[in-house]
Amino acid sequence: MGMQRQSWNFTAKRRFIIKFLIVVAIIAVGYFFYVHRQNDEQAYYVSSEECADCHENYYRSWREQTLHPIMFRPVESEEDIQGDFSADNPIVNFKKEDIEFVIGNKWEQVYARMIDGEYYPLTAKWLITTQQWIPYKVNSWKDTPLSTKCNGCHTTGFNPDTYEFNEFGIGCEACHGPGSKHVLAKRKMAEADCVLCHARDEIKPDEHHIIKSFKNSVCGQCHSRGNQVNDSEHLQTSFRFPLKYKPGDELPVNYLPVTQEQDKKGKYWWKMGVSKNRHQEFADFSVSKHNRALEFLKSKHTDMRGELTDQCLLCHSADYRLANEADKPTLETAKMGLSCVVCHEPHGMDRKSGSLKIGAERCGLCHADSISIKAAETGRPHTPCPPSASSCADCHMPYIVQSGGAFPIRSHAFRIVPPIATEEIGIPNSCQNGGCHENQSLAWAKQAFDLHYPDFTDQIDNEPR
Repeated sequence: MGMQRQSWNFTAKRRFIIKFLIVVAIIAVGYFFYVHRQNDEQAYYVSSEECADCHENYYRSWREQTLHPIMFRPVESEEDIQGDFSADNPIVNFKKEDIEFVIGNKWEQVYARMIDGEYYPLTAKWLITTQQWIPYKVNSWKDTPLSTKCNGCHTTGFNPDTYEFNEFGIGCEACHGPGSKHVLAKRKMAEADCVLCHARDEIKPDEHHIIKSFKNSVCGQCHSRGNQVNDSEHLQTSFRFPLKYKPGDELPVNYLPVTQEQDKKGKYWWKMGVSKNRHQEFADFSVSKHNRALEFLKSKHTDMRGELTDQCLLCHSADYRLANEADKPTLETAKMGLSCVVCHEPHGMDRKSGSLKIGAERCGLCHADSISIKAAETGRPHTPCPPSASSCADCHMPYIVQSGGAFPIRSHAFRIVPPIATEEIGIPNSCQNGGCHENQSLAWAKQAFDLHYPDFTDQIDNEPR
Protein backbone atom coordinates (compact mmCIF):
# COMPACT_ATOMS: atom_id res chain seq x y z
CA MET A 1 0.00 0.00 0.00
CA GLY A 2 2.87 2.42 0.87
CA MET A 3 4.52 1.78 -2.47
CA GLN A 4 1.26 2.50 -4.34
CA ARG A 5 0.73 5.78 -2.46
CA GLN A 6 4.32 6.83 -3.19
CA SER A 7 3.94 5.98 -6.87
CA TRP A 8 0.67 7.93 -7.00
CA ASN A 9 2.29 10.98 -5.35
CA PHE A 10 5.15 10.87 -7.85
CA THR A 11 2.72 10.67 -10.77
CA ALA A 12 0.64 13.56 -9.43
CA LYS A 13 3.73 15.73 -8.98
CA ARG A 14 4.92 14.90 -12.45
CA ARG A 15 1.52 15.81 -13.89
CA PHE A 16 1.54 19.08 -11.96
CA ILE A 17 5.02 19.94 -13.21
CA ILE A 18 4.04 19.13 -16.79
CA LYS A 19 0.90 21.28 -16.53
CA PHE A 20 2.90 24.09 -14.98
CA LEU A 21 5.47 23.96 -17.78
CA ILE A 22 2.71 23.93 -20.39
CA VAL A 23 1.12 27.04 -18.82
CA VAL A 24 4.51 28.79 -18.70
CA ALA A 25 5.14 27.84 -22.32
CA ILE A 26 1.74 29.15 -23.39
CA ILE A 27 2.37 32.43 -21.56
CA ALA A 28 5.86 32.71 -23.06
CA VAL A 29 4.59 32.02 -26.58
CA GLY A 30 1.74 34.45 -26.08
CA TYR A 31 4.12 37.11 -24.81
CA PHE A 32 6.47 36.41 -27.75
CA PHE A 33 3.73 36.89 -30.31
CA TYR A 34 2.31 39.89 -28.43
CA VAL A 35 5.66 41.69 -28.43
CA HIS A 36 6.50 40.83 -32.02
CA ARG A 37 3.00 41.67 -33.22
CA GLN A 38 3.42 45.10 -31.68
CA ASN A 39 6.55 45.55 -33.77
CA ASP A 40 4.48 45.00 -36.91
CA GLU A 41 1.66 47.34 -35.90
CA GLN A 42 1.55 50.99 -36.89
CA ALA A 43 3.07 53.24 -34.25
CA TYR A 44 0.62 55.04 -32.00
CA TYR A 45 0.83 57.94 -29.54
CA VAL A 46 1.74 57.15 -25.95
CA SER A 47 1.92 60.69 -24.36
CA SER A 48 4.86 62.71 -23.06
CA GLU A 49 4.67 61.04 -19.66
CA GLU A 50 6.08 57.88 -21.22
CA CYS A 51 9.14 59.83 -22.38
CA ALA A 52 9.93 61.07 -18.88
CA ASP A 53 11.21 57.68 -17.70
CA CYS A 54 14.27 57.77 -19.97
CA HIS A 55 14.52 61.46 -20.90
CA GLU A 56 13.86 63.10 -17.56
CA ASN A 57 16.05 66.19 -18.13
CA TYR A 58 14.48 67.01 -21.49
CA TYR A 59 11.01 66.25 -20.20
CA ARG A 60 11.38 68.38 -17.10
CA SER A 61 12.86 71.28 -19.06
CA TRP A 62 10.07 71.07 -21.67
CA ARG A 63 7.48 70.95 -18.88
CA GLU A 64 8.92 73.77 -16.77
CA GLN A 65 10.68 76.07 -19.25
CA THR A 66 8.47 76.11 -22.37
CA LEU A 67 4.91 77.15 -23.11
CA HIS A 68 4.17 74.16 -25.32
CA PRO A 69 2.65 71.81 -22.72
CA ILE A 70 0.13 74.41 -21.54
CA MET A 71 -1.06 75.89 -24.84
CA PHE A 72 -4.43 74.13 -24.42
CA ARG A 73 -5.38 72.61 -21.09
CA PRO A 74 -8.27 71.82 -18.79
CA VAL A 75 -8.67 74.28 -15.95
CA GLU A 76 -7.19 72.77 -12.81
CA SER A 77 -7.12 75.87 -10.62
CA GLU A 78 -8.07 79.55 -10.74
CA GLU A 79 -4.42 80.40 -11.34
CA ASP A 80 -4.73 78.94 -14.85
CA ILE A 81 -7.09 81.79 -15.75
CA GLN A 82 -5.36 85.15 -16.16
CA GLY A 83 -8.44 87.19 -17.12
CA ASP A 84 -9.57 89.88 -14.68
CA PHE A 85 -12.98 89.06 -13.22
CA SER A 86 -12.71 91.52 -10.33
CA ALA A 87 -15.02 94.12 -11.94
CA ASP A 88 -18.21 93.86 -13.97
CA ASN A 89 -17.52 94.12 -17.68
CA PRO A 90 -20.35 94.13 -20.24
CA ILE A 91 -18.11 92.33 -22.72
CA VAL A 92 -17.78 89.32 -20.40
CA ASN A 93 -21.09 87.44 -20.25
CA PHE A 94 -19.71 84.39 -18.44
CA LYS A 95 -18.26 83.63 -15.03
CA LYS A 96 -14.87 82.25 -14.16
CA GLU A 97 -16.47 78.97 -13.08
CA ASP A 98 -17.97 78.59 -16.58
CA ILE A 99 -14.47 78.18 -18.04
CA GLU A 100 -13.48 74.54 -18.57
CA PHE A 101 -10.46 74.97 -20.86
CA VAL A 102 -7.79 77.62 -21.49
CA ILE A 103 -6.08 78.28 -24.83
CA GLY A 104 -2.91 80.40 -24.71
CA ASN A 105 -0.88 81.79 -21.84
CA LYS A 106 1.65 84.43 -22.94
CA TRP A 107 0.02 87.10 -25.10
CA GLU A 108 -3.67 86.32 -24.79
CA GLN A 109 -6.07 83.70 -23.46
CA VAL A 110 -9.15 82.28 -25.14
CA TYR A 111 -11.55 80.44 -22.84
CA ALA A 112 -13.67 77.45 -23.83
CA ARG A 113 -16.12 74.84 -22.63
CA MET A 114 -17.48 71.55 -23.91
CA ILE A 115 -20.92 71.67 -25.53
CA ASP A 116 -22.48 68.51 -27.02
CA GLY A 117 -19.11 66.80 -27.29
CA GLU A 118 -17.30 69.70 -28.96
CA TYR A 119 -14.99 72.42 -27.63
CA TYR A 120 -16.34 75.93 -28.24
CA PRO A 121 -14.84 79.33 -27.36
CA LEU A 122 -16.52 81.72 -24.95
CA THR A 123 -17.34 85.15 -26.35
CA ALA A 124 -14.63 87.31 -24.77
CA LYS A 125 -10.88 86.84 -24.61
CA TRP A 126 -8.29 88.35 -22.31
CA LEU A 127 -5.35 90.22 -23.85
CA ILE A 128 -2.45 89.56 -21.51
CA THR A 129 -0.18 92.01 -23.33
CA THR A 130 -2.49 94.99 -22.84
CA GLN A 131 -4.46 93.68 -19.82
CA GLN A 132 -7.93 94.11 -21.31
CA TRP A 133 -10.99 92.18 -22.45
CA ILE A 134 -12.18 92.26 -26.06
CA PRO A 135 -15.18 90.54 -27.72
CA TYR A 136 -14.41 87.21 -29.40
CA LYS A 137 -16.60 85.33 -31.89
CA VAL A 138 -19.71 86.88 -30.33
CA ASN A 139 -21.96 85.98 -33.25
CA SER A 140 -19.92 83.13 -34.71
CA TRP A 141 -18.81 81.02 -31.76
CA LYS A 142 -21.03 78.15 -32.96
CA ASP A 143 -19.10 78.23 -36.24
CA THR A 144 -15.78 78.03 -34.44
CA PRO A 145 -15.42 74.49 -33.08
CA LEU A 146 -11.89 74.13 -31.76
CA SER A 147 -11.54 70.70 -33.38
CA THR A 148 -11.34 72.27 -36.84
CA LYS A 149 -9.89 75.66 -35.93
CA CYS A 150 -7.32 75.05 -33.18
CA ASN A 151 -6.80 71.53 -31.90
CA GLY A 152 -4.45 70.31 -34.61
CA CYS A 153 -1.80 72.70 -33.27
CA HIS A 154 -2.78 72.95 -29.63
CA THR A 155 -2.93 69.20 -28.99
CA THR A 156 -0.76 66.17 -29.74
CA GLY A 157 -1.93 63.25 -31.86
CA PHE A 158 -4.99 64.96 -33.31
CA ASN A 159 -7.02 62.72 -35.64
CA PRO A 160 -9.04 64.72 -38.21
CA ASP A 161 -11.27 61.71 -38.88
CA THR A 162 -12.46 61.34 -35.28
CA TYR A 163 -11.51 64.75 -33.77
CA GLU A 164 -9.87 62.85 -30.94
CA PHE A 165 -6.35 63.53 -29.70
CA ASN A 166 -3.88 61.89 -27.36
CA GLU A 167 -2.64 64.77 -25.25
CA PHE A 168 -3.51 68.37 -24.39
CA GLY A 169 -0.79 70.81 -25.43
CA ILE A 170 2.22 70.31 -27.67
CA GLY A 171 3.94 67.19 -26.39
CA CYS A 172 7.06 65.25 -27.32
CA GLU A 173 5.35 63.29 -30.09
CA ALA A 174 4.18 66.44 -31.88
CA CYS A 175 7.80 66.88 -32.95
CA HIS A 176 9.09 63.30 -32.79
CA GLY A 177 6.13 61.32 -34.09
CA PRO A 178 4.15 58.52 -32.40
CA GLY A 179 6.39 56.91 -29.80
CA SER A 180 4.95 53.45 -29.13
CA LYS A 181 7.65 51.51 -31.00
CA HIS A 182 10.39 53.59 -29.44
CA VAL A 183 9.04 52.89 -25.95
CA LEU A 184 8.58 49.19 -26.71
CA ALA A 185 12.15 48.86 -27.98
CA LYS A 186 13.47 50.55 -24.85
CA ARG A 187 11.50 48.18 -22.67
CA LYS A 188 12.69 45.15 -24.60
CA MET A 189 16.30 46.20 -24.04
CA ALA A 190 15.64 46.02 -20.31
CA GLU A 191 13.70 42.75 -20.47
CA ALA A 192 15.83 39.74 -19.60
CA ASP A 193 13.50 37.49 -21.62
CA CYS A 194 14.15 39.48 -24.80
CA VAL A 195 17.89 39.62 -24.34
CA LEU A 196 17.98 35.80 -24.11
CA CYS A 197 17.06 35.58 -27.79
CA HIS A 198 18.13 38.95 -29.19
CA ALA A 199 21.34 40.90 -29.12
CA ARG A 200 20.77 44.38 -27.77
CA ASP A 201 21.73 45.88 -31.15
CA GLU A 202 18.83 44.03 -32.73
CA ILE A 203 16.18 45.53 -30.47
CA LYS A 204 17.52 49.00 -29.66
CA PRO A 205 15.49 52.00 -30.94
CA ASP A 206 16.47 53.28 -34.38
CA GLU A 207 15.38 56.02 -36.77
CA HIS A 208 12.22 54.07 -37.59
CA HIS A 209 11.10 54.09 -33.97
CA ILE A 210 11.35 57.80 -33.30
CA ILE A 211 11.94 60.83 -35.52
CA LYS A 212 14.67 63.40 -34.98
CA SER A 213 14.44 66.06 -37.65
CA PHE A 214 16.00 69.51 -37.96
CA LYS A 215 13.61 70.63 -40.70
CA ASN A 216 11.71 73.90 -40.41
CA SER A 217 8.50 72.07 -41.24
CA VAL A 218 8.53 70.45 -37.78
CA CYS A 219 7.91 73.91 -36.33
CA GLY A 220 6.05 75.07 -39.43
CA GLN A 221 3.24 72.56 -38.91
CA CYS A 222 1.92 74.99 -36.27
CA HIS A 223 3.81 78.24 -36.81
CA SER A 224 2.03 78.79 -40.12
CA ARG A 225 -1.36 80.03 -41.21
CA GLY A 226 -3.42 78.18 -43.80
CA ASN A 227 -6.13 75.61 -44.53
CA GLN A 228 -6.42 71.98 -45.54
CA VAL A 229 -9.48 69.96 -46.50
CA ASN A 230 -9.87 66.47 -45.11
CA ASP A 231 -10.59 64.42 -48.22
CA SER A 232 -11.24 61.20 -46.30
CA GLU A 233 -14.64 62.38 -45.06
CA HIS A 234 -17.88 62.04 -47.01
CA LEU A 235 -18.61 65.68 -46.23
CA GLN A 236 -15.41 67.65 -46.73
CA THR A 237 -14.29 69.76 -43.79
CA SER A 238 -11.71 72.53 -43.84
CA PHE A 239 -9.13 72.65 -41.05
CA ARG A 240 -6.90 75.59 -40.19
CA PHE A 241 -3.78 73.48 -39.83
CA PRO A 242 -1.92 70.70 -41.68
CA LEU A 243 -3.50 67.27 -41.34
CA LYS A 244 -1.73 64.03 -40.43
CA TYR A 245 1.67 65.67 -40.65
CA LYS A 246 4.63 63.36 -39.97
CA PRO A 247 7.68 65.11 -38.45
CA GLY A 248 10.56 65.12 -40.90
CA ASP A 249 8.33 65.40 -43.96
CA GLU A 250 7.48 68.61 -45.77
CA LEU A 251 4.07 70.10 -45.06
CA PRO A 252 1.29 68.33 -47.01
CA VAL A 253 1.00 69.54 -50.60
CA ASN A 254 -2.74 70.13 -50.15
CA TYR A 255 -2.15 72.38 -47.14
CA LEU A 256 -2.68 75.87 -48.55
CA PRO A 257 -0.87 78.64 -46.66
CA VAL A 258 -2.37 82.13 -46.55
CA THR A 259 -0.45 84.42 -48.91
CA GLN A 260 -0.03 88.17 -49.11
CA GLU A 261 -1.96 88.15 -52.39
CA GLN A 262 -5.00 86.67 -50.64
CA ASP A 263 -4.74 89.16 -47.76
CA LYS A 264 -6.82 91.95 -49.31
CA LYS A 265 -7.46 93.71 -46.00
CA GLY A 266 -3.86 93.65 -44.83
CA LYS A 267 -4.66 91.66 -41.70
CA TYR A 268 -1.79 89.20 -41.99
CA TRP A 269 0.92 90.87 -44.09
CA TRP A 270 2.67 94.22 -44.14
CA LYS A 271 3.19 95.70 -47.59
CA MET A 272 6.91 94.98 -47.19
CA GLY A 273 5.99 91.30 -47.60
CA VAL A 274 6.71 90.39 -43.98
CA SER A 275 4.27 88.96 -41.45
CA LYS A 276 1.94 91.20 -39.50
CA ASN A 277 0.13 88.55 -37.47
CA ARG A 278 1.09 85.55 -35.35
CA HIS A 279 1.39 81.92 -36.47
CA GLN A 280 3.40 83.00 -39.55
CA GLU A 281 7.02 82.53 -38.50
CA PHE A 282 7.40 79.61 -40.92
CA ALA A 283 6.40 81.74 -43.90
CA ASP A 284 8.92 84.47 -43.07
CA PHE A 285 11.77 82.13 -42.20
CA SER A 286 11.23 80.04 -45.34
CA VAL A 287 12.19 82.97 -47.59
CA SER A 288 14.91 84.33 -45.30
CA LYS A 289 18.63 84.24 -46.00
CA HIS A 290 19.08 81.98 -42.97
CA ASN A 291 16.93 79.28 -44.53
CA ARG A 292 18.90 79.65 -47.80
CA ALA A 293 22.30 79.78 -46.11
CA LEU A 294 23.56 76.55 -47.69
CA GLU A 295 22.39 77.64 -51.13
CA PHE A 296 24.16 81.00 -50.76
CA LEU A 297 27.33 79.35 -49.48
CA LYS A 298 27.64 77.30 -52.65
CA SER A 299 26.54 79.98 -55.13
CA LYS A 300 28.03 83.17 -53.69
CA HIS A 301 31.22 82.13 -51.94
CA THR A 302 34.30 84.14 -52.99
CA ASP A 303 38.01 83.64 -52.39
CA MET A 304 38.00 86.76 -50.25
CA ARG A 305 36.34 84.71 -47.51
CA GLY A 306 38.91 81.93 -47.70
CA GLU A 307 38.80 78.34 -48.92
CA LEU A 308 35.43 76.65 -49.15
CA THR A 309 35.56 73.62 -46.84
CA ASP A 310 33.23 71.46 -44.80
CA GLN A 311 33.93 73.69 -41.81
CA CYS A 312 31.95 76.45 -43.53
CA LEU A 313 28.85 74.32 -42.92
CA LEU A 314 29.03 75.15 -39.23
CA CYS A 315 27.36 78.48 -40.03
CA HIS A 316 25.49 77.46 -43.17
CA SER A 317 23.88 74.09 -42.51
CA ALA A 318 21.63 72.89 -39.70
CA ASP A 319 22.20 69.21 -40.41
CA TYR A 320 25.97 69.75 -40.10
CA ARG A 321 25.77 71.98 -37.05
CA LEU A 322 23.50 69.67 -35.09
CA ALA A 323 24.83 66.28 -36.19
CA ASN A 324 27.03 64.11 -33.99
CA GLU A 325 30.76 64.48 -34.68
CA ALA A 326 30.91 61.05 -36.26
CA ASP A 327 27.98 61.73 -38.58
CA LYS A 328 28.76 65.20 -39.96
CA PRO A 329 27.66 65.72 -43.58
CA THR A 330 29.98 67.23 -46.18
CA LEU A 331 29.55 70.05 -48.68
CA GLU A 332 28.26 67.42 -51.09
CA THR A 333 25.85 65.71 -48.70
CA ALA A 334 24.52 68.57 -46.55
CA LYS A 335 20.85 69.10 -47.33
CA MET A 336 19.57 72.23 -45.58
CA GLY A 337 20.49 75.71 -44.57
CA LEU A 338 19.91 77.00 -41.08
CA SER A 339 16.66 76.01 -39.40
CA CYS A 340 14.56 76.96 -36.40
CA VAL A 341 16.28 74.63 -33.95
CA VAL A 342 19.70 76.18 -34.59
CA CYS A 343 18.55 79.18 -32.55
CA HIS A 344 15.63 77.70 -30.59
CA GLU A 345 16.45 74.72 -28.39
CA PRO A 346 13.01 73.06 -28.50
CA HIS A 347 13.13 71.52 -25.03
CA GLY A 348 13.86 74.83 -23.32
CA MET A 349 17.32 73.75 -22.19
CA ASP A 350 18.76 77.17 -23.12
CA ARG A 351 16.25 78.84 -20.84
CA LYS A 352 17.04 76.35 -18.11
CA SER A 353 20.76 77.14 -18.30
CA GLY A 354 20.20 80.89 -18.56
CA SER A 355 21.91 81.10 -21.96
CA LEU A 356 18.97 82.52 -23.89
CA LYS A 357 20.57 85.55 -25.53
CA ILE A 358 19.67 87.00 -28.91
CA GLY A 359 22.72 89.14 -29.43
CA ALA A 360 26.38 89.15 -30.30
CA GLU A 361 26.91 86.06 -28.14
CA ARG A 362 24.66 84.02 -30.43
CA CYS A 363 24.56 85.84 -33.76
CA GLY A 364 28.24 86.81 -33.64
CA LEU A 365 29.33 83.18 -33.81
CA CYS A 366 28.55 83.26 -37.52
CA HIS A 367 28.26 86.94 -38.40
CA ALA A 368 31.38 88.45 -36.82
CA ASP A 369 33.41 88.19 -40.03
CA SER A 370 30.71 89.58 -42.29
CA ILE A 371 30.09 92.48 -39.89
CA SER A 372 33.81 93.33 -39.91
CA ILE A 373 34.02 93.11 -43.69
CA LYS A 374 31.00 95.38 -44.14
CA ALA A 375 32.38 97.90 -41.67
CA ALA A 376 35.70 97.93 -43.52
CA GLU A 377 33.92 98.51 -46.83
CA THR A 378 31.80 101.42 -45.59
CA GLY A 379 34.19 102.96 -43.09
CA ARG A 380 31.39 102.99 -40.50
CA PRO A 381 30.65 100.69 -37.56
CA HIS A 382 27.90 98.14 -38.13
CA THR A 383 25.53 100.02 -35.84
CA PRO A 384 25.70 103.50 -34.30
CA CYS A 385 24.26 102.10 -31.06
CA PRO A 386 26.58 100.62 -28.41
CA PRO A 387 26.29 96.83 -28.03
CA SER A 388 25.16 97.26 -24.43
CA ALA A 389 22.16 99.31 -25.56
CA SER A 390 20.75 97.03 -28.24
CA SER A 391 20.92 93.46 -29.50
CA CYS A 392 21.14 92.08 -33.02
CA ALA A 393 17.47 91.10 -32.83
CA ASP A 394 16.34 94.63 -31.99
CA CYS A 395 17.27 95.74 -35.51
CA HIS A 396 17.08 92.53 -37.54
CA MET A 397 14.10 90.92 -35.77
CA PRO A 398 11.97 93.92 -34.77
CA TYR A 399 8.67 93.57 -32.93
CA ILE A 400 6.29 93.88 -35.89
CA VAL A 401 4.00 90.87 -35.33
CA GLN A 402 0.68 91.54 -33.62
CA SER A 403 -0.81 89.53 -30.76
CA GLY A 404 -2.63 90.41 -27.58
CA GLY A 405 -3.50 93.89 -28.85
CA ALA A 406 0.10 95.00 -29.41
CA PHE A 407 3.23 94.08 -31.35
CA PRO A 408 5.06 91.80 -28.88
CA ILE A 409 6.42 89.18 -31.32
CA ARG A 410 9.64 89.49 -33.29
CA SER A 411 9.79 89.17 -37.04
CA HIS A 412 11.48 86.05 -38.44
CA ALA A 413 12.19 87.54 -41.87
CA PHE A 414 15.53 89.02 -40.69
CA ARG A 415 14.92 92.29 -42.51
CA ILE A 416 15.67 95.78 -41.26
CA VAL A 417 12.56 97.99 -41.12
CA PRO A 418 13.67 101.60 -41.78
CA PRO A 419 11.83 104.50 -40.11
CA ILE A 420 10.47 105.68 -43.45
CA ALA A 421 8.45 102.43 -43.62
CA THR A 422 6.59 103.53 -40.49
CA GLU A 423 5.64 106.74 -42.24
CA GLU A 424 4.57 105.06 -45.47
CA ILE A 425 2.88 101.81 -44.37
CA GLY A 426 2.53 102.09 -40.57
CA ILE A 427 4.85 99.21 -39.65
CA PRO A 428 6.89 99.60 -36.43
CA ASN A 429 10.51 100.29 -37.41
CA SER A 430 13.77 98.75 -36.22
CA CYS A 431 14.93 101.92 -34.49
CA GLN A 432 11.94 102.70 -32.30
CA ASN A 433 10.33 99.43 -31.24
CA GLY A 434 11.13 97.25 -28.27
CA GLY A 435 12.03 100.23 -26.14
CA CYS A 436 14.73 101.58 -28.47
CA HIS A 437 14.55 105.34 -29.15
CA GLU A 438 10.86 105.39 -28.32
CA ASN A 439 11.36 108.82 -26.74
CA GLN A 440 12.53 110.25 -30.07
CA SER A 441 10.32 111.49 -32.90
CA LEU A 442 9.86 109.64 -36.17
CA ALA A 443 11.51 112.55 -37.98
CA TRP A 444 14.59 112.15 -35.77
CA ALA A 445 14.70 108.39 -36.44
CA LYS A 446 14.46 108.91 -40.20
CA GLN A 447 17.29 111.43 -40.20
CA ALA A 448 19.54 109.33 -37.95
CA PHE A 449 18.93 106.18 -40.01
CA ASP A 450 19.63 107.89 -43.34
CA LEU A 451 22.79 109.45 -41.95
CA HIS A 452 24.28 106.15 -40.84
CA TYR A 453 22.87 103.92 -43.64
CA PRO A 454 22.83 106.12 -46.77
CA ASP A 455 23.03 103.08 -49.05
CA PHE A 456 20.06 101.19 -47.58
CA THR A 457 17.93 99.89 -50.47
CA ASP A 458 15.49 97.31 -49.05
CA GLN A 459 12.13 97.57 -50.77
CA ILE A 460 9.28 98.87 -48.64
CA ASP A 461 6.30 98.09 -50.86
CA ASN A 462 6.77 94.51 -52.02
CA GLU A 463 4.69 92.87 -54.66
CA PRO A 464 2.41 90.23 -53.02
CA ARG A 465 4.16 86.88 -52.80
